[in-house]
Amino acid sequence: DLQRTKLSERLENHVRTKVDEYFEKAARDKAQADGIPVEEAKKGLQMGGVITIRQVTSMDRKLEVRERMKRRYAFKNYPDEFTFRCKCIVVFQNLDGVDVILFGLYVYEHDEKNPTPNQRAVYISYLDSVHYMRPRRMRTFIYHEILISYLDYVRSKGFSTAHIWACPPLKGDDYILYAKPEDQKTPKDDRLRQWYLDMLVESQKRGIVGKVTNMYDLYFANESNDATAVPYMDGDYFPAEVENIIKDIEEGKAGKKSSSAGKKKKGNTAKSKTKKKSGRGGTRSMGIDEDALAASGIIPPGMEQKSLEEGGRDYVMVKLGETIQPMKESFIVAYLAWDGAKPENMVVPKDIEEERAKRGVMFPPKKEPVPVPVPQNCRSEAAGVPLEPTPDTNGSNKSATETPDQSKSNSSDPSKQHAATTVCIREGKFAAMAARKKGLEGKSKPATSEKSQDGSAIRETVTDSKGHKVTVLDDDIEEMDCEFLNNRQSFLNLCQGNHYQFDQLRRAKHSSMMVLWHLHNRDAPKFVQQCATCSREILTGYRYHCPICADYDQCHDCVSNPNTQRHPHQLKPIPVANGQQAELTEAQRKERQRSIQLHMTLLLHAATCVSPKCPSANCTKMKGLLKHGAQCTTKAAGGCPVCKRIWALLQLHARQCKASSCPVPNCVAIRERFRQLKKQQQAMDDRRRLEMNRAYRGAR
Repeated sequence: DLQRTKLSERLENHVRTKVDEYFEKAARDKAQADGIPVEEAKKGLQMGGVITIRQVTSMDRKLEVRERMKRRYAFKNYPDEFTFRCKCIVVFQNLDGVDVILFGLYVYEHDEKNPTPNQRAVYISYLDSVHYMRPRRMRTFIYHEILISYLDYVRSKGFSTAHIWACPPLKGDDYILYAKPEDQKTPKDDRLRQWYLDMLVESQKRGIVGKVTNMYDLYFANESNDATAVPYMDGDYFPAEVENIIKDIEEGKAGKKSSSAGKKKKGNTAKSKTKKKSGRGGTRSMGIDEDALAASGIIPPGMEQKSLEEGGRDYVMVKLGETIQPMKESFIVAYLAWDGAKPENMVVPKDIEEERAKRGVMFPPKKEPVPVPVPQNCRSEAAGVPLEPTPDTNGSNKSATETPDQSKSNSSDPSKQHAATTVCIREGKFAAMAARKKGLEGKSKPATSEKSQDGSAIRETVTDSKGHKVTVLDDDIEEMDCEFLNNRQSFLNLCQGNHYQFDQLRRAKHSSMMVLWHLHNRDAPKFVQQCATCSREILTGYRYHCPICADYDQCHDCVSNPNTQRHPHQLKPIPVANGQQAELTEAQRKERQRSIQLHMTLLLHAATCVSPKCPSANCTKMKGLLKHGAQCTTKAAGGCPVCKRIWALLQLHARQCKASSCPVPNCVAIRERFRQLKKQQQAMDDRRRLEMNRAYRGAR
């Protein structure tokens, strides 16, 4: 079983409880309509397999502000970078005895330590799914409940706003899961946007969310705002678009834009005359003829740096507002009902207030501590039968899973909703971290708490389906590092490189099992060698590598088989490690973190030390390890345990290093690899952004 966290326990127990309530109500309705006992009605109404939710990564990351944005707003002390917590959540369903990945979600959390545009904000970044859930009609209900439970979780942690860019992927692009079924549809902008709004409306009815607005109305209606007022988040529409606008302004000053525009005008004289006759021209919204202004030498207010510093309206905000105004509804901002929420941000429509009163929802919700419950043991469930046929509507999205269906969440009194875990208050985190709603009930047993050896921290444990005690990690404190899941692009590259496809159920089963294998063996090579003779992957024992031929390996069975044709070159046996990690105690984790920091300090010292008689004995050892890393022919990818340790340390150093010429070996190369991965991510985001701009310009 994968590691459990407070977040994953919360989501899983909430979803299971809501699914039970859904089928309980459906059974009562069916029994009443058909005149049969409720127990008989329940027989055909159940899930086709157990739903399991796991958090697979939780890492602190940094988003560097792009150069032009940083330079233009330096006078306002705009931050150089924003830190955030990246979390990845994966949903499995047991189909025919195999846990199949059906849904993936990436969220970015910016806590109270962030500067003001990003402070206390969460960003639902990427969301993707495949339609193999049984019954299929439950997809929207379950995915909505996951998001609602997540918003409830983060608001209790002190986050104040949730941001969503509702933008489906372009044709041929995948967000998280590689290769979708041919009959799986991708929702259009309007349906995807409505899918999110339906989820937020239900959150409003439960008292989790207050006002729901959009980025344009929130930040662009006030003309005194400049671009520093808009949240700056990784993968969002805003950072790249602002950078392009500032680039256009700077190139316009140099005369590049006007000269290129002059060339275009020569070939389009008739069109320009027609526009002049009609009296229309300039930008899409304002009707300002920028070419005429440039020719006359008039500079719009707020365009010059001096004008901006003197308090003039920011020209970047004007241009950005014109761009997003026709598609403003796609940039959703929801105010969360946290303890410090302002009354004006909690205003909701009258029909929502009436629904809250009907359900008995207290707003603001009354909070009191609730012990952490144990998740229900996995039940053996027969394949369920869909309650009614529904159209096949779904998709992968930037945040898209599937289109909305007709079924709505028939939830009961929220005061009886089940909470999966409590939220532990951490010192120095948020001033007010209230506990959960009053009267929460669940079928699970409360978790036990164990103090660590030094007595400073409390470890929570739950009992899994096999009766074993499992530690529940605090995903805000513990680092859950998973190289191929720390960001969406890395996971997609892993799936593409190994052909982990989800376009057919049998392939989805195989891909899910391989992903689970990687999750349980995080130190194992991600791209394993195949035997050149039998084509099987070499996962254990030895692989026999030819140092002369390109990419030639044989497994032990083929080498030992006398009937196998002998390779003309000498093969070198290389051990293949399984990379299995043992569970660490709290004290061991702290000691490991301390050891890593000491090793990183020693690494930098050894890379710069030139003394042949350095008094530090550890310096000599580190130099020996670095020399081994440079000379080893097996390398980390081949399974060398020493190289694996060195490579992991170099990666940790490279993530933090900002020196232009770092003396640590391979630091520059590793950082370049990270940059290339980031460029891949930005390229997809730019394609979506440009396509969205083109589509809405065409509509106008």
